[in-house]
Order: sequence, then structure tokens, then C-alpha cells
Amino acid sequence: MQGSSSISLSSVDAPTPRCHCGVRPPIRTSWKCDYPGRRFYGCSGYRTSKKCSFFQWYNPEPPARYSDVIRRLLETNEGIRSENTELKKTRQELLDELRSLQQSLHETRADLEAAISASTAMEDNMLASVATTRRRGVLITVLISAIILLVFYRS
Repeated sequence: MQGSSSISLSSVDAPTPRCHCGVRPPIRTSWKCDYPGRRFYGCSGYRTSKKCSFFQWYNPEPPARYSDVIRRLLETNEGIRSENTELKKTRQELLDELRSLQQSLHETRADLEAAISASTAMEDNMLASVATTRRRGVLITVLISAIILLVFYRS
């Protein structure tokens, strides 16, 4: 739940009481389970070095239905806050996973580009080898033909 009270700058028709410190306390709103939404005078020195504990209800106690509705709203609000916290956690986990997948994709892309480059180099080497083999084959065919012609012409 939220803090125990909040300050309101509402005006009051009745005279504002003075606290133990001698100052006029602001009107606060209680958000504790027992008195949700109920307003009271609370010293501005509360929870400070003054440690003044002045307290006086501003308005009469509301009907039980009023408190029940506010209590349920506060519980619903707490549930929404909790769900929001979980959603933020899940969002962060998904962002972390996305970053990891992007890094993995980057590394895989680099590996693929390196493999393509190596494959292209191998293909170029094979084509050069095939061209060399064809030239040698043509040369051997020419040499064999020349030898055959020499053998037949000599005979």
C-alpha cells in the first residue's frame, strides 16, 4: 500500500487546532487499512527531527460502506501496481533476450559472410583449376596428335 497519509490544502470552516509545536497542522488523508480516505490534522513535524505526534480527526468517521469501497480500491490499486512491476520485469527480460538474439544474429551473419567469401574463393580456385586442366587436356591432345602424325609420316 501507499504511505500512511497525504497532505491536503483544503480550507476548514472550523478553527484549525494548534499542535504541540504551536503550529497549525495541515490536513492529511489517511490511507491505512483501518481509516482509508479519512482526513485528519497531523503536525508537519511528524517524522522529522521535531517528532511531534499531534493528531486530531478533521471529519467524522465515514460510513462503513465508504471505507470498504476505498479499501477495495486500494487493494485493486496494489494489485495493478504489482502486475505493473511484473510486466516491467518481463519487459526487461524480453529486452535482454532481444539483445542476445540480435548479438547472435550479428555473429551468425558474420559467420555466413565469411563462409560465403570462403566458398567464393574455393569456386574461383576450382574454375581456375578446371581451366588449367582443359588447357592441359588440349595441349596433350595436340601433342598426341603431333606424335601420331610424326609416326605416320615417318613410316
